[in-house]
Amino acid sequence: MNVGPSFGILAVLYIVVMAVLVGLAIYVLFLVITFLRLRIAELKRAAPPKGSSGQP
Repeated sequence: MNVGPSFGILAVLYIVVMAVLVGLAIYVLFLVITFLRLRIAELKRAAPPKGSSGQP
């Protein structure tokens, strides 16, 4: 069963597209983790100390 040379080209194109999508997914995951860690640190700095109720 010979499907011709176009199958090989499509297979290579599919592999390249999947590799790019996986790379983008990993990059987005890295950015989300980084920005979440920065945001959590910022919220911890802005939060009042645990012992204080905020009333004078």
